[in-house]
Amino acid sequence: MSKRSVGRPRGSNTDVRRQMIVSSAMRIFAYRGYDAATLQEVADLVGITRPAVHHHFPGKAPLYRSALDRAYELVMTTFAVHPLEAITAPPQGELRMASALLGTSLAQSHRIADIAPRITSISADLRRLCHKAAGPDADQHRTDLLVAVVVGRWVLTASDLSRDDIDADFDLA
Repeated sequence: MSKRSVGRPRGSNTDVRRQMIVSSAMRIFAYRGYDAATLQEVADLVGITRPAVHHHFPGKAPLYRSALDRAYELVMTTFAVHPLEAITAPPQGELRMASALLGTSLAQSHRIADIAPRITSISADLRRLCHKAAGPDADQHRTDLLVAVVVGRWVLTASDLSRDDIDADFDLA
């Protein structure tokens, strides 16, 4: 019987592992919130050790920022390309987790701004996209209503998450 060598397994890919960690963190932070989430939960979801998470992220705050950036990228890109679907269709898979993370983060934006300053720009970016989606004749009230609908959907998505949603397999690519 040969002894396993120390280090990364042969054939492992650092970029893929990092993406898996970020996607799993997005799920944990969406479900538990920043304060209650732990790096151990993220590691367990990925199937790695907590020190392996620390290899990629020096702490919880940098991991949260990366998860929030990924959530922003997924949700805002989808909204920019398909605004009506982003508003009316329930998000699925990783997009659902991304929407939930944005919802929980915006609900605590004053607390989260210390950890992830990007949260302060999400509202303005969403407002800009909603104004564009509402059409060139949209007034401020119509834009505000659309923003409220979108953020409300994100918050409701977060409130509907269960532990089964977090543990469910879906494509992390």
